[in-house]
Amino acid sequence: MAEVVAARLRGAGVDRVYGVPGPVLDPLLRALGAPWFVQARGAESAALMACAHAKLTGRLGCCLAPPGAGVLRLLGGLYDAAADRAPVLALAGRADGDPAVRHLSEVSVFCEPVSRPERLPDALDRAVRAALTERGVASLVVPRHVLEATAPSGPAGDGGPEPARSRGGPDERRLRRAAGVLAAGRRPAVVLGNAGRAAAAQAAGVASLLGAGVAVTALARDALPDDLPYQAGVVGRLGSAAAATLLEECDTLLLVGAEDLDPAVLPAPGRCRTVAVEPEDSPRAAAVRAAGEPSPDAAVRVTGDPSAALEALIPLLRRSTDRAWRDRVEDTVRTWRAEGRAKADRYFGTSVNPRSVVAELSERLPDRAVVVTDSGTALDWWTRHLRLRNGMRSLLSGHLGLPGAAVPYAVAAKFAVPERPVIALVGDGAFQGGGLNELITVRRHLAFLSGLPPLVFCVLNNGDLNRLTWQRRAAAGDPLIPLSAEVPAMPYAEWARLAGLPAVRCDRPRHVASVWADVLTRPGPVLLEFVVDGEIPPDWAAVATSAAVA
Repeated sequence: MAEVVAARLRGAGVDRVYGVPGPVLDPLLRALGAPWFVQARGAESAALMACAHAKLTGRLGCCLAPPGAGVLRLLGGLYDAAADRAPVLALAGRADGDPAVRHLSEVSVFCEPVSRPERLPDALDRAVRAALTERGVASLVVPRHVLEATAPSGPAGDGGPEPARSRGGPDERRLRRAAGVLAAGRRPAVVLGNAGRAAAAQAAGVASLLGAGVAVTALARDALPDDLPYQAGVVGRLGSAAAATLLEECDTLLLVGAEDLDPAVLPAPGRCRTVAVEPEDSPRAAAVRAAGEPSPDAAVRVTGDPSAALEALIPLLRRSTDRAWRDRVEDTVRTWRAEGRAKADRYFGTSVNPRSVVAELSERLPDRAVVVTDSGTALDWWTRHLRLRNGMRSLLSGHLGLPGAAVPYAVAAKFAVPERPVIALVGDGAFQGGGLNELITVRRHLAFLSGLPPLVFCVLNNGDLNRLTWQRRAAAGDPLIPLSAEVPAMPYAEWARLAGLPAVRCDRPRHVASVWADVLTRPGPVLLEFVVDGEIPPDWAAVATSAAVA
């Protein structure tokens, strides 16, 4: 049966399986073989790798772990996939008395124990379909004797999803209501979310017709290039100031696949009219269907494929001749970006300004690069100073903001798209929280990785859990207090060299640009350690502390 599972995974388009070994899973590991199976240093990392693979490729990610502690450790990464609606298949070994099914069922859209060999092919096919169609985690719990059993005769199947059933086009009545709302607005804004990334071109077309400003969610960071003059950046509680201004001042809001948008940043009810274009399986669309027709003052909701819905909506819209609002949006974005450049150019003493690390990287990003960020202030600099061009991708743990996810994400990204440069931005606290271990995985595959475009692990070393420190300081009005979340000092570049990986350490502000220029021309993996100034506040912290002092 293990060979059947391997064949059906290949038929479902799975080209990498990430996991940790265990006796229960040995038959499957033999069937998978190298290089198809990638052994991670921990089960959580394996699940994060599968999640990153799914997010980057849109295909099924796959991970496995042995029973007991292996499954428990798998859960952290699976919750990341569930929260961000990434299709991931988790294969868990089963032992007598193991409560794996209960734990996995809490995070899965599909979870099934398989105790008889003849039921495994069908269960696997249904799990694959569930993960892909419901955009979530599907789990199978399989004992060793099932994997060791002889495959039953009969059609092999391919493990692929069933053809999507057509639900018809978007509702014409709702489309006309939506067009009426958008036409009546004088200060329109468009927010593009992760579920709408395939409709990016149509969303930009609507924005052009309406003279609207545009913002993106963190998970859709790469859906529209940052060189669009009306693109205000990431919207969120810790997002772009330009995006915050856009939502504060707009009177009409079009949400395109924005199920990952934090509701806390939306305009207050009654201040702004809203149109939401959402997939059929969007949680908000499902909630509306369950509650019946929304009240007249609620958002106009158009459900269905966002690309098709916007294609149908565009002919119902007229081009706005008043460009005053668009001019204001572009001026806001231009001013915000100029302020960012000025902040990145400053430094104090001998430490590197962390803003400059990301700003200088942004100036030198290779075409089609994949940029991964961790949580913490690395995310703040990624949000503020990174400028992505067409064809570039970005990855992060969105809803969970899981510390330590960046390195497993970057490793999986390199396996998924080996021809692309991959750069991970990670703080020293998050790096110690899991990233260090997965450098061993990189070393294990060095022969494969060394001839490929660069795989850069950029560690921002400030000896501090900097996001936590600034949250505390902002809450207290920025008192001059010592670092409140210290990270044990560690020579990261030396550690990487000890592990057999190339490494570069930079502690001079004037060398940041030249170090990036050098590292990005090297093939293969490299750890790049910047000794950065922990006293540089993120934008949100500077605003919060100023308000507290006032």
